[in-house]
Amino acid sequence: MFAGLLNKGLRGSLVLLISFFAVMAVLTRLSPYTIENITYPNLFFNYLANTVSSETLILLINCLFVAISAALLNMLCVKEEVSDKQNYHPVFLYLVIAFSTVNANQLQPMLSANLFLFFAFYRIMGTYRSEHANNRIFEGAFWLALSAYFTISSVTWIPVYFVALTVLRPFVWREWVIACLGFLSPIVMSDALAYLSDFNNGYLWEAAGFYFTHMKVPALSEYYLFEIILLTVLFIFALLQNMAFGLGNTVKKQRAKTLLIWLLVFSLPQIFEPGANSSTILLSFAMPVSIFTGDLLFGIRQKKITNTLLVLILLAAAIVVCGKFGLL
Repeated sequence: MFAGLLNKGLRGSLVLLISFFAVMAVLTRLSPYTIENITYPNLFFNYLANTVSSETLILLINCLFVAISAALLNMLCVKEEVSDKQNYHPVFLYLVIAFSTVNANQLQPMLSANLFLFFAFYRIMGTYRSEHANNRIFEGAFWLALSAYFTISSVTWIPVYFVALTVLRPFVWREWVIACLGFLSPIVMSDALAYLSDFNNGYLWEAAGFYFTHMKVPALSEYYLFEIILLTVLFIFALLQNMAFGLGNTVKKQRAKTLLIWLLVFSLPQIFEPGANSSTILLSFAMPVSIFTGDLLFGIRQKKITNTLLVLILLAAAIVVCGKFGLL
């Protein structure tokens, strides 16, 4: 069923992925209720939220973020060889996670943060054994820093970029300087515009300070509990399997998964961030969970077991959808 298609590369899984995307988009548009509200303020998110009021346009923007992020994740897994080229479980899992968090009447800032994170990760992975990597290093740093203006929680991912430089490349001080310039560029541009307009001057520093000094217990919705527990169990099992049998059959895969583990570690503070809820937590860990769990599902030889696990994951997403329709 699902496993057979997702194990056959793009040709085998494309119809399934598009169909799932379309069905979830339609169900999201028709759903009359919102399970969780986004209450934590972010600069660009506030601007977009106040500017865009049409539910159809909000859904289109959210779906655009999901589609581009899924494409970047696919490029990361296939082109940069983070996973097997025939394995499309990570993309499918990301679509399940992303659409579980999408609402038709509210923009989801973490979707935009994931888009920038995936792009930054894709650019930095492309520097492995590359002689001319300066442009990629700068671009990845620039977009990752820019994501902090969509959601300030992205600042916890910034150290991972320097870990990536250490893991993927020999130390070259010029590349570290270029990375620092990439991170500073959007900050300098933002502060310059803020100074000229006398609005939100020093936003990032104040927002980061507030973020780290107002940590609290997240507010979890019962509709997401089964999905969170199921994905957590599968991810832990996948992580233990990788640690026991190796992170990959190539050096590049091993280093990529090492970075995913570091990303997991630096994402942990986002569980306790101000305004944290079930949807933000799912999206904070979407990349490592999708890739590690996707590799686990791809590696299971008995398709019946894989299909059973996929059905359970879809059932968890269905519970969230039923909650949005007020059926539970």
